[in-house]
Amino acid sequence: MSDRDLSKLDKIDNNLERIVAKLRQRKVKVEVKPPVDRKTIRRWSSKCAKPLRQFCEKVLTDLYTHYTPASVNNLLNEVVQRGLRLEIALALASQFDPVLSNDALLRRYIDEGYVDWDYLVSIINSFGYRFGVDELRSFLSQPKDLKRQ
Repeated sequence: MSDRDLSKLDKIDNNLERIVAKLRQRKVKVEVKPPVDRKTIRRWSSKCAKPLRQFCEKVLTDLYTHYTPASVNNLLNEVVQRGLRLEIALALASQFDPVLSNDALLRRYIDEGYVDWDYLVSIINSFGYRFGVDELRSFLSQPKDLKRQ
């Protein structure tokens, strides 16, 4: 190597610390999503029938991840206050898309208690369950206290 090449390398070495220091000074805005509150999810999912608890936990995790905890809690409280099934409301809520604003079936369930059982079975089965329409209807039509054991 020539003296000129060595001089260039020395210049790079001398400037390296300054360049690295400048790079470290750059401020990067990073938004960290708060972790999902597992305690709240467990509290709500404990109100679901045991065979569907994992389903409820998955849907609740998704809802709390994408929507504010207050809005999710308001929805769930309304369902409970009206004496409706949490499992059904969560299944219908899992299909909500704010872009499409397709909450008609969820609203109809909350307002009128109407359930499209075929659609409900297809939602729940898409999460890996294997229920028939009659089986799910009889299961979710039983009094709530019998299934929590």
